[in-house]
Amino acid sequence: MSAVLSDLLPREPDPRAGAALMAGGTALLACLALLVCAFLGLLPWQVAIQGTAGVATLVLLFYLMMRTGLNRRFRDPSLATEQTAAAILFLAYVMYHAAPVREALTLFFLLVMLFAVQRLSAARLAALSVLALLAYGTVLHLSYLRDQSAMDVKGALTQFAVLMIALPWFAAMGGYVNRLRARLSETNRSLEQAFGRMQELAARDELTGAYNRRFLMETMTREQARAARLGASCAVCLIDVDHFKTVNDTLGHPAGDEVLKRVAAVAARGLRAADVFGRFGGEEFLAVLPDTDRAGALLVAERIRAAVAAETQVTVTIGVAQSAKDDVAAVLARADQALYRGKAAGRNRVV
Repeated sequence: MSAVLSDLLPREPDPRAGAALMAGGTALLACLALLVCAFLGLLPWQVAIQGTAGVATLVLLFYLMMRTGLNRRFRDPSLATEQTAAAILFLAYVMYHAAPVREALTLFFLLVMLFAVQRLSAARLAALSVLALLAYGTVLHLSYLRDQSAMDVKGALTQFAVLMIALPWFAAMGGYVNRLRARLSETNRSLEQAFGRMQELAARDELTGAYNRRFLMETMTREQARAARLGASCAVCLIDVDHFKTVNDTLGHPAGDEVLKRVAAVAARGLRAADVFGRFGGEEFLAVLPDTDRAGALLVAERIRAAVAAETQVTVTIGVAQSAKDDVAAVLARADQALYRGKAAGRNRVV
């Protein structure tokens, strides 16, 4: 039996199951009210027990539908309409058998609609309001046919008139609240997108579109700490455009800017998704290579060097260093020393 249940119940239940439990808790409060009425002699115990059993059955049914994922087959997976309609019809059944407390129980119509207000559109709320009025009108009509002398017709009509005003008002206000919630959600999404764009812009170099120095340093700090914690390796490639000052002096700064943008595009193209590449400053670029040792970093650096030489009119010299137990500044210092050894050896090489 437990194996069958484990097959039925998914590992990740629908999060709406929590809402179903909340609705169930509200319904159980209504059951408590029925039992209190029965204890005070205002309601037959049989009706109170039937009502409690029926409510518990409905709560369990809807919870299992959400827990097993059957609710996803419905147009509205929250089943708010179905839950509300079931509650209205069951409440009408209890009212028919509970004439002494019928007027008090009408308050539960508003409680049921309050649950629906949080989830449904104005059109669905209006339809449920009509259902509640039809259900209550049917209860009054059947009660009148059953025992005309025991029924306060004017009082019943007054209650019905109050519901005719209150329930449509709930539907209208619910639709208004839902429209406000939808606008607020849309505004929040727009703000999140704008904030994301601002964060992205703040992390990018304005000229090349690559990550900027601040983001690169944060990435290095994070990756070096992770490597130290996990016993993994991390390497960096410090890339410098050869004779860049000559490019600026002879061709002008606009041409120099185009060279930087072209180098950034070519160098970043051959990196993995986990690698982080950016402009470190001036004509220098930095590639942070997580889970990469020195040998792997040398291969990456050589691929970048060859691509830049083949696809641009400039060359680059690259200094490679592997992260050890030293700090970020020490790793960068070793990469910088390797870079200058490469420049001293004639440039256009990896050291």
